[in-house]
This record gives sequence, structure tokens and C-alpha cells, in this order.
Amino acid sequence: MKKRIGIIAFAIAAILHTPIVQAQENMLCQGAYWTEDEANVHMKQWAKDWTTKADWEKRSQVIRDGLVRGMKLDQMPKRDTPFNAIIHSTREMDGYIVENIAIESFPGFYITGNLYRPISKEPFAKSPGILSVHGHGTDPRFGESVQTRSAAFARMGAVVFAYDMIGYGDSKQVEHKLPIALTIQTYNSQRVIDYLVSRPDVDPERIGVTGESGGGTQTIMITALDPRIKVSVPVVMVSAYFFGGCT
Repeated sequence: MKKRIGIIAFAIAAILHTPIVQAQENMLCQGAYWTEDEANVHMKQWAKDWTTKADWEKRSQVIRDGLVRGMKLDQMPKRDTPFNAIIHSTREMDGYIVENIAIESFPGFYITGNLYRPISKEPFAKSPGILSVHGHGTDPRFGESVQTRSAAFARMGAVVFAYDMIGYGDSKQVEHKLPIALTIQTYNSQRVIDYLVSRPDVDPERIGVTGESGGGTQTIMITALDPRIKVSVPVVMVSAYFFGGCT
């Protein structure tokens, strides 16, 4: 198993033209990178850059391009490979169905999680699709908060994909504290959207995402990058000066 993990890590590094390193301090603004006063100065300066919708759209494209370059997403494989979905252990609960699921993000690397879907399609002809992203903790996908919110959305008619951050839950092909963790996790989120919109029971025009803490960070990232997201609810991770403490 350790040999396989090592091979996968080196393969990912080769894809991204990134050396295998343990530290990333020179690549990320982590933790309380600014003081609150410093952040206030930056925010006031940026606020002068846009006063109209057109100004903001121009600014948002700069942010989007910066995210792609910073994460090296443009060096990841094209998102056109089969999902090779594995779905099993179907359980019918009170108003919803939950299943174990794994889909292939890129050849040989899997996204693991649970798929929640409604028993009744009412009131939708096709269900909204929701990405349910978790933060750091002791395998939070298995915890009450992620299961409760995912089940509640399914009862209301949505198809929900609650998926692991890399290194958590069943996603143990690589460790979580990987120098390119943000790249892989964000790519995985794009692939989850790809999968949801490919399903015949999901309305591709009704895609939402929500997550807390590290999942809130991921919610912000994927919303900035992917216009298919129509509703975005990041929770306990919106700050002018604190950038998160994890790669």
C-alpha cells in the first residue's frame, strides 16, 4: 500500500511539474498572514477598483485567472475521462436514499463519499445537485453535521454528493498535507460537478455548494472558478486576513 501511495504521489507531481516537497510556506499565505489593520488597508484599496457590475466582472476574471495559475489547475488532466462510478450499499431512510459512492477523478485516483437522493422527486422534474464539502476534523463525512445537512437537502428533493477531503474518510490514496492538496481537492470538486450534471436525475442549471471551515474555503474556491455553481453557502470561513492554516 505504501508503495502504491508513493507511486501515485510521484505521478501527481509529474502531472503538475511540481517537486515532491514537504513545505509550502513560500507558495501560500497561511494563517493570520495579515493583521486586521493591514487587511483593512487592502480591502479599502481593492474597494476602489470596482464601483459597477462591469468593474466587478473585470476584477473577478483577474481573481479567477490568479486562482488557476496559483493552483496550477491548468496543468491537471483534462476533465474528459470516464467516471467509472462505484455505487453500493444502498439504504432507504426516512424520505431519502443514501449510497456509498466512488468516482474516478483522473485515471487511478478516486473521489469517495456518499450520495444522498430523494425518494420522491417532488416538487422537481429533475433534482437540484448539491456539493456537500466538509472541513477538518476526525473524518467529518461520517459525523452528524454532514449527514444531517445532506439528508435534509435530499428530503427537500436534491441529489447531494458528500465527498471526502483528500486524506480523510475513504480518500486515503494520498496524505492530506500534500503540497498540492488544494489543487487536487479543487479539481475533485470540479469533477463532482461534472458527475452531478451528467446524471439524468439532476438539473444542470440548479447546482449548489456548501461547506464549513476547510469546506467553506473549498466552497469559495469552486464558486469563483466554476460558473455552473448557482448557489454558494460558505460557512465559518470568510475572512479579510486569515487564510486558513492548512495547505
